[in-house]
Parts: sequence; C-alpha cells; structure tokens
Amino acid sequence: MDTYAPTTISRAQRRWLREPRRPAAIRESPRAPWLVLGTVCIGAFMGQLDVSIVTLALPHIGAGLHASAGAVRWVALSYLLTLTATLVAVGHLADRFGRKLLYMYGFAVFTAGSVLCGLAPSIGLLIAARLLQGLGAAMLQANSVALIAATLPRRELARGIGVQGAAQAVGLALGPVIGGLLLAFGGWRLIFLVNLPAGLIGLTLGWFLLPRTRFAPPRERSAARWDRRALALGLAGAGTAYLVMFGALYVIPYYLAASKVPVALAGLQLAALPVALGLVAPLAGRLAGRLQARALTGGGLLLTALGLLELAALHGVAGRALGLALAGAGLGAFIPANNAAVMNTAPRARAGTLSGVLNTTRGLGTALGVTVAGAIYAATGAPGGKRPTSAVPAVALAGHGLTVTLLALAALAVAAAALSQAQRRNPPGTNSSAPAPSGGAYSPTLPR
Repeated sequence: MDTYAPTTISRAQRRWLREPRRPAAIRESPRAPWLVLGTVCIGAFMGQLDVSIVTLALPHIGAGLHASAGAVRWVALSYLLTLTATLVAVGHLADRFGRKLLYMYGFAVFTAGSVLCGLAPSIGLLIAARLLQGLGAAMLQANSVALIAATLPRRELARGIGVQGAAQAVGLALGPVIGGLLLAFGGWRLIFLVNLPAGLIGLTLGWFLLPRTRFAPPRERSAARWDRRALALGLAGAGTAYLVMFGALYVIPYYLAASKVPVALAGLQLAALPVALGLVAPLAGRLAGRLQARALTGGGLLLTALGLLELAALHGVAGRALGLALAGAGLGAFIPANNAAVMNTAPRARAGTLSGVLNTTRGLGTALGVTVAGAIYAATGAPGGKRPTSAVPAVALAGHGLTVTLLALAALAVAAAALSQAQRRNPPGTNSSAPAPSGGAYSPTLPR
C-alpha cells in the first residue's frame, strides 16, 4: 500500500498524523460531497473575512497599542505575506500527509492565532500572532479547492468551486461591515476574538464531515505530466482577474474620499462588486457543465471590462453601482470555470499542491493590482504635476486619475479574455466518462 507519509515515524507521531474517519452515516450519505463543500466554505469565508475586516481597525489598533502607522501597517502585511508565501508548501504537505489533516490543523492554528491577536499586549506580539494566523489561513485555503476536487464528481467541480468562490466573496464584502459593528460594540480586539467560536465550529464539522485523503493509488502518485499549456493559461487568467478586481477596489476609494463620500457609504458602494460576484459564481458553476468553458471565461472577462468602462465614463452613484455590479458579475462567471479548468490539468493526488499554486497566483494578482493601479493613479491623478486649485479641484484630478486607471484595467481584462480563448474547448467537468488527466480519478485506498 502506497502512502505519502514517511514510514520511519513513531507510534506517537503517527497518532498526530492520522486522519479521523467519518461516521458511516456521513460516508454513505448521497449528500456527503455537499457537506464537504459546506465545511470548506467556512474556511474560505473566514480566510477572506480576515483579509478585509482588519483594514477598518488599523487606526484603532495603533491608538490602542500606541504604535506608529508604519508598525500598524504590518498587522495587515504580516498576514497577507505569510498567507501568500506558504500556500504552495502547505499544499504539498497536504498531498503527502492528508488534506483533511492539514485542513483541521489549519482551523486549530488559525483559531489559536486569532485568540493570541485578541489578547496581544503590544504591537510586536500582535504582528507575531498575525503571522501564526496567516499560516493557519494558508492551511485552510491551500486545501479548500483540493478537498472539493477530491470529493465532487468532475462534472460538478466547477459548480463546487463557484460556491466556494461565493463564500470568499461574501467574506471579503462583509469584512468592513462586520468590522465596523464589532469596533463599535467592543473594540478592535473583538474582531479577532470572534474567530474563536467560528473556528471551533469549523474544526468540529471538519472532524465529522471531511473525508480522509491521505492515501492514493500508485498510478496517481506516478502520474504523468500536466497539460502545461492549459495550466499556464489558466493561472495567467486567474492572476489577471484578481489584478483587475483588487486594482479597481483599491483606487476607487481615493476618488470617493476626494468626493467627500462618507466612509460607511463608500463601503456599501464598494460591496456591489463582491456581492455580485458571490451571486453569479454559483450559477456560473452550474452552467459550466453545459456551456463551453471559453464562453464563461472569455465572456466573463469581457463583462468585467464593460463594467470598468462604464465606471470610467460615469462617476456618479448610479454609475458606480452599475459598473461595480457588472464587473463583479463578470468575475463571478470567470473564476469558477477558470479554476475548475486549472484543477483539471493535474491528477487529484497533486490537487493540494496545485490548489496552493492557484491561491498563490491569486495573492500575487491581488498585490499586483494594488501596485499597478496605485502607480497609474499616482501618475495620472494630478496631470502634469498639477495640484488642486480653485479652477482644478481635487475631485476633478481624482476623477481623471480614476478614469485612466479604470481604462487600463479594462484593457487588461480584454487581453485576458482573448488569452482565455486559446484554452481547449473542453469545458471543465462536462465529460465525466473521460479519463481523468494524468492518472485517473481520485480513489483512496481507505474508507473515506
């Protein structure tokens, strides 16, 4: 029997590396794959919630811990950098030792880091606790898509990824809203401590509902090469999509601030994008089994470009709402089909590693979006080096910078749409009778 775990470990060590078995009633239930998806969505939601929930609290953290703005910035950066830097390594470990095992440990580490963040007496210890929290989030995110791929039939893979993407979008959208309520109710420490009950619920559900995934047959382990061209195109598209999304979400608030839009109202307006993404992604996942993947990926990115062009042309409230909703709907159509296509390029025994690569690409795209959009806006928000005057007010300069930046992001979306059409015509998961890529369908040798 082949196993990814080392054979030279003690019995005590094996106890900590053993994945608990699901109850028979869960294993045999026809709803078992969807129970797995629901459990995975909790981790997806929490991971993205903690990306956005802390931004609103940073000034309060600095005041409470008497820390400088530069030091407080690392409260956000330490989490994001740890999350991005460890995803691939964690995914590889999950392929070796079991995705359920790493996912459950991820809940434990994430929850412990959250509690330490809430109790931190100094900015240094808070940053250290955020590093631990980021590692736990990486253990959750690197395994989320892999667990879905290991459990759902291939014809349902895009649908499952769509639901998981919706959970991430909802977490991203609700972060500022929940953060504001918690700050008003109990202070900044509560935004971390609230993860304790959520983490315990996720850990309990993971124990009972997730399948064991530690063992794989030899033909999976010695799988042949991936479809490298499809993989490269899919990862490039994923990175560009997140670059466009977070580039827009980064630059629009600067225009809203110049327009004197209240912070609470600005947050509600920006939520139109992730909310639309969350509504469309599950539907797109269902359609992925009926439509060509290229119709969803290319069409979704073109719709995103249309939304950005509408935003560039109309800066009013109605224009912002419509443009953000169109952009979010387009991304909701693109992400499930594209991610399913990426996951189908590798054998399921390597799904953890590939899931880590996919999530790392998303993180890099996010960082590039902030960098690229910020640079374009800084260069064009004050044309010719002009400063706001009575004749050229700040809002006019901000509007010019916003227009140029959104046009550039729309051009990137169109280019990515054209690139997506170079992928193969086979939609992800539509041909369940076809052999799985590079080694066949996932089939663990132990009861799950």
